[in-house]
Amino acid sequence: MVASGTGLPSHGLPRPREAIRRDRSGRVVAPAGLAATWAAWKVRHAASPAVRAWQPGAGNRRGAGPLSVRVLGEGPSAVVLLHGLTGSGDGFGAGFDVLSDRGRLVVPDLLGFGRSMDLERSDFGLQAHLDALDAMVAELSVAGLPLTVAGHSMGAVLALHWAARRPETRRVVLFCAPLYEDTAEAKGRMRHMGLVERFFALESPLSAFACALMCRYRGIAQWLAVASSPQWPVHLARMGVLHSWSSYLGGMNGIVQGPGWREAMAELNARRVPMVLAEGAHDRVPVPGCATALAERFECAAVLVHPTAGHDLPVSYPNWCAELILAR
Repeated sequence: MVASGTGLPSHGLPRPREAIRRDRSGRVVAPAGLAATWAAWKVRHAASPAVRAWQPGAGNRRGAGPLSVRVLGEGPSAVVLLHGLTGSGDGFGAGFDVLSDRGRLVVPDLLGFGRSMDLERSDFGLQAHLDALDAMVAELSVAGLPLTVAGHSMGAVLALHWAARRPETRRVVLFCAPLYEDTAEAKGRMRHMGLVERFFALESPLSAFACALMCRYRGIAQWLAVASSPQWPVHLARMGVLHSWSSYLGGMNGIVQGPGWREAMAELNARRVPMVLAEGAHDRVPVPGCATALAERFECAAVLVHPTAGHDLPVSYPNWCAELILAR
């Protein structure tokens, strides 16, 4: 279990003897350190672009194949949005609802994450994710409709693979795509991530034990994720712990660090499918210069950079991202 944002807090929580104090009348008095920590959390939370921009999306939630899916709108085409590792479809909030004006908007929680969490399943590799998405569009009766696929982070890599698999794909938009040549390059980029992300990426017995502990005490883990991630909306921080060690490894090893994305891009380029690689100027997850090099190689690929965003691009700047998906 890996919490969204910066992971578990390493400091800032009160020691047990400091957690509750009472004055002479017996009233509870918060210690100065706890009050200062709470005030700092509130300030950072209020200043976060993600907190200011995000609102829950509209539509109906239903099961489709093995996935829980938010569906909005009707029409002769479909847009499918795929979230990143340890996230959920809720990250694509109300700012993306405008996409339903032209057709059906389909936002799944990917296999093993969020409301699609499956503690009995062990296979969360690329093929399992692709099969789940195929089952989803078949059950929703949107298979065969002109399709736009957009994804964020891990979901961007998955979007490439799935779009190449679907002949009805008309457009692909990748947000903050971690397009790595091999495992060594992926591990190198992880050095630029947060301490907790690096810890779980090691896949050590200690990180597996920590994940199991968080799964066992999931409610506590959710609120620890909120405490340690003031930059995230509270709902998204809580949703970020709804997965298992198996689904995390399936996403990390099978999709983020897996092979084949370049072949998928070549297939889409041969079919003349437009591909947009969108990044935040302050995002340290993608390899610097990779998107530009790909756009130079594949004529159907283009690069756009948001000047102030980081890896939280779709959550913090949903209107910019939605307009990019709608653009012709």
